[in-house]
Amino acid sequence: ASEWAEQEGMVAEARRVATELRPLSGHQAAAPALAAGVEALAHDVGALAAPETVARDCRAIHKLLLDGYGLVLQPLAPPELERAKKLYAVACATCHGATGQADTERAHTLKPPPVNFHDPERMARISPALAFHALTFGVSGTSMASFDTLPPSDRWSLAFYVVSLRHEDVDAQRGGELYRTRRLPVAPSASRLAGLDDQQLAELLMPALPDPAERASAIAYLRLKAPFVAQPGGTFGTARRLLEKVSANAGNLRQARELAIAAYLEGIEPHEAQLRAQDSALATRVERAFFDLRHAIDSGAAPDAIRREVARANLILDGADEHGTMGKSVPFFAALAIALREGFELSLLVAALLAFVRKSGHPDYARWIHLGWTASVPAGVATWFAVGVVLAGAQRELTEGVLTLVAAGMLLFVSHFVLGRLESRRWLQFLERKTRKAAAGARGVPWPLVAVAFVAAYREAIEIVLFFRALVLDSPGAGSGILLGAASGAAILAGLVWAMSTLGKRLNPRPLMLASGVVLSAIAIMLVGEGVRALQEGGWLHITPLAPGLSVPLLGIFPSLEGIASQVIVTLLVVLPVWLERRPHAAKVA
Repeated sequence: ASEWAEQEGMVAEARRVATELRPLSGHQAAAPALAAGVEALAHDVGALAAPETVARDCRAIHKLLLDGYGLVLQPLAPPELERAKKLYAVACATCHGATGQADTERAHTLKPPPVNFHDPERMARISPALAFHALTFGVSGTSMASFDTLPPSDRWSLAFYVVSLRHEDVDAQRGGELYRTRRLPVAPSASRLAGLDDQQLAELLMPALPDPAERASAIAYLRLKAPFVAQPGGTFGTARRLLEKVSANAGNLRQARELAIAAYLEGIEPHEAQLRAQDSALATRVERAFFDLRHAIDSGAAPDAIRREVARANLILDGADEHGTMGKSVPFFAALAIALREGFELSLLVAALLAFVRKSGHPDYARWIHLGWTASVPAGVATWFAVGVVLAGAQRELTEGVLTLVAAGMLLFVSHFVLGRLESRRWLQFLERKTRKAAAGARGVPWPLVAVAFVAAYREAIEIVLFFRALVLDSPGAGSGILLGAASGAAILAGLVWAMSTLGKRLNPRPLMLASGVVLSAIAIMLVGEGVRALQEGGWLHITPLAPGLSVPLLGIFPSLEGIASQVIVTLLVVLPVWLERRPHAAKVA
């Protein structure tokens, strides 16, 4: 009865605290969900529900706090095994014993006795986070005192160490081999393992390891070895290693910023296409986490605040690593997605330019547009070998961002004249005056059209090269699937250009010119957003995050004040000249 009353008191306190918490930006739905979760817990505790039911309620609330409120229950620095052993010998061995079996003379005098870290039933329910809690606050009614005078990093190292004591090294070695040869559904990182007890690990591992002996070996590896690995591997191993350096250099904002940028560009972006093919929402969460980290650094946040952002990013990477085994079809769909995503706006641009020149009375100019975008193919091949040598990291993003903004500027120039001269006759006369010298030979080459087609295509080629290089590395033996996906995407895009060109030949010049101008303007606005985003990713522009719900990547809209503001300005540059040019004509007609 006394323990039940204590639980009801804790639930009442949880209800009070829940009303004071504020969710992360963009996670407003977490507040009513948290309130409902706490009420469900209060109901089940009051009704003396089964322990499993109450535990399930608590886990649901815990997940809400992690996802919606940014709760960090994990080490902000990697646990250190040797440091933990020394601390344990000094602070814990007197009561718990040198091996953790609580068999010392001191232990026999204590009531209740200290925890035996080899007790399988009890220790199966203790996670490193729970051990960290006991080290921080002590345990009421026992001789376990608070060790809050130790730095948090030391308490976390001790917490991971004590939950590992009951496991055998020989089992851990077998478990490590399982992790090397199979894709298991638990990320072997300290950030992921901190909140999981052995029972929960067993439940998560069971689908992949139905054999209890294999499951026990994997758990032994996750307790004895994985948390103390200095350089974790996996798909996002590069990002994790650089994030560790961000934490270590959190007091040096300039260094932390450079490392955070490198962590995204070198550790995340190359795998983005594959991740988006599997789960686009998760890919967006990963991107958002790294931008939040950058924003914290750029805002001059305290070192611990930066480390918390690193911890949140690592948690999201854990989820990305655990997303599931990549099936045979994933490389095909990833390649298809790359081709369609990167080539869609280029296809619209080429189709609009072709319609533009054909209806302006110069169909022979179509060959120059084709020359422009096809010239990007050998340039892209050269870039394949240059990526990682010349175009690496921030330099790659700078190149892409500048090319994107140049292409947008060219499109704005063309679309201004198209939209500003809606009367077919006036526009054709203007074009005739400007292109009268377009005869055969070098002097007759319409270089602006060649340039805009080349620049727009080449900036897409940079991203295509980057994504396909990563996809080939991440998908060994799947070359045929990647080639088939890329070829399928190219065929779809070619069909789109052909269909739009064929349709354009049958339309009257005036509406087609208007449609072409609108498409060119829309692409220009989209390119501005993508160009600003590339410069932000490379660290060349500041980031002021906005609500995640504002993100529409397909339209080049990303949730940052700088990106959206630039697109609003460009939209005004498109609309206002057209409106001003049409005003006198409209007044004359009236």
